[in-house]
Amino acid sequence: MWGAVCLLLLVTFLVGGIGGIWTIRRRMRELGDTIDALARLRRDEAASLIPTHSALFGALERSIYRLADVYQRRLTEAEEERALLAATLRSMHEGVLVLDAQGDVRLCNEEAQRCFGEGTSLVGKSLLAVSRQPELIELLRQSAATGKPAEGEVALPDGRILQVRVTPVAQPQPAQTLQVIVARDVTETKRLEVTRRDFIANVSHELRTPLTSIRGYAETLADGAVTDPERAKHFLAVIQRHAERLTRLVDDLLALSNLELGKTTLQIATVDVPSLVDRVLEGFGPLARAKKIDLRKQLVSELPPLRADPDRVEQVLVNLVDNAIKYTGEGGSVVVSASATTEARGTHLRSPKPKGAWVEICVKDTGVGIPSRDLPRLTERFYRVDRARSRELGGTGLGLAIVKHILQAHGGAMRIESELGRGTSVFVYLPADATGGASNAAT
Repeated sequence: MWGAVCLLLLVTFLVGGIGGIWTIRRRMRELGDTIDALARLRRDEAASLIPTHSALFGALERSIYRLADVYQRRLTEAEEERALLAATLRSMHEGVLVLDAQGDVRLCNEEAQRCFGEGTSLVGKSLLAVSRQPELIELLRQSAATGKPAEGEVALPDGRILQVRVTPVAQPQPAQTLQVIVARDVTETKRLEVTRRDFIANVSHELRTPLTSIRGYAETLADGAVTDPERAKHFLAVIQRHAERLTRLVDDLLALSNLELGKTTLQIATVDVPSLVDRVLEGFGPLARAKKIDLRKQLVSELPPLRADPDRVEQVLVNLVDNAIKYTGEGGSVVVSASATTEARGTHLRSPKPKGAWVEICVKDTGVGIPSRDLPRLTERFYRVDRARSRELGGTGLGLAIVKHILQAHGGAMRIESELGRGTSVFVYLPADATGGASNAAT
């Protein structure tokens, strides 16, 4: 009997042991599945996590699944917000940087990289190691000291000017305060402001000079000089001369304004260059003879016609010949030449296509010449090398500016060469009419 009892106990023990081992192995597999699920969660694979029906681990896995789902949704929302922030920063015309408490860049957009880093990434770098402008350092110091935004202009070594605003951003720990920098390039705005001020000052001066003369002579006539025929005639001639100067100034201002605003409609046609040159030289013939200036043309044979606005091209040539005669002394010469070329060797092209069929027209004089330092500014409005002499000769200071804009409207180009005391040559390039026949120009 005791043998049967022992055998029964042994069998029970063996069965229980086998069942326990099977249960442990099953729990171990379930635990392994749970560990794999956690590993997938760590690898951002939460969507593939499916709870089992295990009584022991099923509830745990379902809790992990719910947690993973919440985590995945928040991660997706964070990625969307990050993408939106990145797109917003990219689209901004202002440069934006975020500095940590140590002055290192934690965030910046492309415009900020162009402003401070020459196009290279600034993240992780010290801003002051990249850009050590005193104005920027002072703005950062002022913002950190007061806890309020600081704003000012920062001049960069390459000549650009930035409008910078530094704003502190408080953090839970004061030692972790961030600073947000917003920088806007205002170089072009500053240049336009200077141009506007100069233009207003120049126009005021140009108007005041003849108006003062007209008023002075008119008051003299009113005070009794009108009874003296000789003096009255002289005063009226001066008034008329200054009135004509005012008329020329207003006409030139209107012409220049219309050209700059694109309000001038070009009447494009085929222009015969020899006929155009003949008309202009005929008009200046009496003035050239009065100053004993040799005014002549020098045109190549088989010269192609222009494809341009005849009136505007004539205005270009009139302005250039007028300047040449004004600044050439008695006994000098002014030569107008023209030839065909395949390259426009000048500036002021509206589109970068210097190659093609062009006609080069050159007005060359033996006048006083222009210092090399003044050549780049000759086409600016009201710019004069010798202001006193220009006013004496009746110039408005707008002639070459008008020439430049007429050439730009045609897609043409311009080049000026000069040597002080030896004369000036102005080259203009206008598109040739490829469909038109060549002119037989007499030299």
